[in-house]
Amino acid sequence: MKTIHEIIQATHFRYLEEKAIQNPILFIKQFCSLETEIEFFRADVQALVHASATRKTDHGEKFYVNPEDYVYTHRQMTTVIEVLWILHHHAEPNLSIANTHPLYQKSTWKRHGIDVKARINNHAPHYRKLENQEVNNIRTFLTDFFLYQDLNKWRETLDDLLAYAHIDDSILYESRLSYEFVPICEYLEKIVEAIFLIGELIPADHQEIRITEGATPDENLPPSHSASATEQDNDDFTNTLINYLTTYWSHLEEDEPNFQFGAILFSEALEKELLLYFETFDPTFLSRNFRRVYMGYLEHLFNTGTPYYHEELRIFTAHMDTFFELLDLAAEETAHWPQENRLGREED
Repeated sequence: MKTIHEIIQATHFRYLEEKAIQNPILFIKQFCSLETEIEFFRADVQALVHASATRKTDHGEKFYVNPEDYVYTHRQMTTVIEVLWILHHHAEPNLSIANTHPLYQKSTWKRHGIDVKARINNHAPHYRKLENQEVNNIRTFLTDFFLYQDLNKWRETLDDLLAYAHIDDSILYESRLSYEFVPICEYLEKIVEAIFLIGELIPADHQEIRITEGATPDENLPPSHSASATEQDNDDFTNTLINYLTTYWSHLEEDEPNFQFGAILFSEALEKELLLYFETFDPTFLSRNFRRVYMGYLEHLFNTGTPYYHEELRIFTAHMDTFFELLDLAAEETAHWPQENRLGREED
């Protein structure tokens, strides 16, 4: 069984600094007391989500965007999810509250719903989304949150929200998130409440936990996603991946609106090159680093303004979603391939 130290050492953190990785409780306390306030943070996250889901061009064709706030909110949310992922993998501290605690919610049955009025009038005015049982034990929510999507998927979701907050198109029409948008909004608002609830539950004089090499993760957690995949019969591309690539390349014919898409056959040379490419580079490694380059480019645009090739940029951004989906599928479909010589595998 891997220790917490081994799990964390094998995980890439985009923004979380080493001192926060080693001492997540101290980071949470400082974030909640010095970085922002819960309602300001909630409003910032809602603004980013709203911008991603709406068109930014008014009736006069003027383009509106507030890039600096969106980039900073994206960074804050990513960091918060990363630190809560660490806390999720550590059994300490105890975050369940006794029935005598002022924040304790008497009904733990979900069907009873949330009595928002009672919470506002009592000691929990800022916790309007978390279910009763989640307030009573916030680890219940953290488990649900990371079962819904793992750490990498949540970071990709935030990347998508930031990208669509910049362009005129809505994430509801062209993105993989269109069918999951409502639950994702709920989860993100709950995350805002979760970190501040944890910050409130931890006493000021609490002895900070530190990640040590011998510590083991909470045994109640689900299996790690980094576990090796089950061996399959062969190393050939699956029909699923071939069909996906066929669909992807057909998108490039959009300049011909009357084009009738037929079967697209790979030449032997192209198929060999694709096999060699994914044998050489780990798709997860490619996805992670292409996203870094892509997000860096978008941040540059936020700082310098929309370029003259705005329409081309819009099409490019839409195609990048498809490209990242391609890499995700390649990672899934080639997980059983030999991994020893794959470049980037050691960073997963």
